Amino acid sequence: MKKMILVITILLLTTLASVSVQAQAPEKKDSDKKEATTADAWRQALPEGEQPSNVAPVYVMEESTDNVETRETETQIEKRILDLEGRLMEALKRRDSVALKQLLADDFIPAGLNITELQSDKNRYIEWALKNLELKSYTVGKTTVRSYRTTAVVTVHYKRQAIVAGSPSDGDFIATNVWVRRGKIWQVVAQHVSQLPKTEMIDSRPTPAKKTP
Repeated sequence: MKKMILVITILLLTTLASVSVQAQAPEKKDSDKKEATTADAWRQALPEGEQPSNVAPVYVMEESTDNVETRETETQIEKRILDLEGRLMEALKRRDSVALKQLLADDFIPAGLNITELQSDKNRYIEWALKNLELKSYTVGKTTVRSYRTTAVVTVHYKRQAIVAGSPSDGDFIATNVWVRRGKIWQVVAQHVSQLPKTEMIDSRPTPAKKTP
């Protein structure tokens, strides 16, 4: 009899414990649901663009162009330099200071005709050109481009009608420009201009670039 009472007591205790656990489980779920609902409401209340994310942010780094050497063929270099030469002449004709500052390197050195110590660097040269050089018209003649990977030497014959410092300066000229590529930008680092006898002004076809080893 005692054994039967003991077994019944154990069964009752086990049943009560199971009921208690089941009663507490819904309360926990309701609590979790409540917390989730509160969090969702908080997220929705945030301004657009400030919504939190469970995904870690991805930061995309911009590609660095420092020390990037893009290999160009001689033909590509010649084409690019001839285009830049045209822009340089147009910038001088239009007295375009912005274009001149882009095309001329900071260590630009001018020399030759009409150039004195007063125009010995980039800023002084541009200031002088804007004030004193009135390039009315020009015709480009024989042009030669010699490329050396990151350097190009250009000799260009041209005829011009111009006024320099108030005086006529028409005639045939030859300019030698040294272009250097730094990073992905080509700029003139040196220029020499001199006047030619009229008989030396020849055809306007560019001379093919001299191939380098």
